[in-house]
Amino acid sequence: MIQEEGRQKILIRTSWISVAGNALLSLLKVVVGIVSGSMAVLSDGLDTVSDVITSVIILLASKIVGRPPNSRYVFGRNKAENIASTILSFVIFFMGCQIVVAAVRQILSDEKPELPSMLAIWATVASIAGKLLLAWYQFVQGKRCDSSMLKANAINMRNDVIISVGVLAGLACTFLLNIPVLDPIIACIIGLYIAWSAIGIFKEANIVLMDGIEDTSVYRKVIEAAERVPGAYNPHRIRSSQVGNMYNIVLDIEVEGGLTLTEAHQIAQNVENSINKSIDNIYDIVVHVEPKDSLHCAEKYGISREKLVKDAC
Repeated sequence: MIQEEGRQKILIRTSWISVAGNALLSLLKVVVGIVSGSMAVLSDGLDTVSDVITSVIILLASKIVGRPPNSRYVFGRNKAENIASTILSFVIFFMGCQIVVAAVRQILSDEKPELPSMLAIWATVASIAGKLLLAWYQFVQGKRCDSSMLKANAINMRNDVIISVGVLAGLACTFLLNIPVLDPIIACIIGLYIAWSAIGIFKEANIVLMDGIEDTSVYRKVIEAAERVPGAYNPHRIRSSQVGNMYNIVLDIEVEGGLTLTEAHQIAQNVENSINKSIDNIYDIVVHVEPKDSLHCAEKYGISREKLVKDAC
């Protein structure tokens, strides 16, 4: 597992590379889109401009994430990653809507559209190659340091590759069939796709911001890890949230009522150790001990084995 200092360096370095690469690609596509008269290429370029904004936001969030915990932020500032992802989703969604509006206006315009120049095709080919490299790099580094920001950005860049391939295919059809109106139609489809991908990024980021977790198999792993410990019974009221890319886990267990405090504490410690071995990226674990077969009030929060089975049905 990468230490926090090393993770911080990866986030910052990857963000700078993304800023530089996307800035060059966006400049190329916007200029070529204007010169060649292709709205599809111009829309693709504007989408890449949003990637530049995305990378700058990630860079700023990376610096915030690296700050140590204090009395106000006792869990640190790792959720800045998810806040950044939420902001990114709004930027991307707005860009997609703007492209759709502009494309629809051109489609409905009384002016007869002209065929774009061949320069649009060559710029799109260059864009596909550059985006493939950037998306691959972002994804590898995001997996390496388990960063939701970098992985979200990689998904966005992967979408850009798909968009550019669609632009290329559309331009080819435009030239072959001599139908200029295909260009703004392609731009409209691109805008809708961008907006849809933004909704997905928003939903994923807000799971963490609302103290949820994407991978609910964590609860099954916690239950199994606790049940492997001799003397620990009925793991229940299990709650998990994420602090950045790490899990914060709280649970209750039961032990024999006649145990000494030291013996009960040792069982709780063994449960904590067992969970640490079963789950990666643990931020903190709190184990609350109760006497075995004690009466429980109705539990509003948390997961037990029974509830896990019920939810799966």
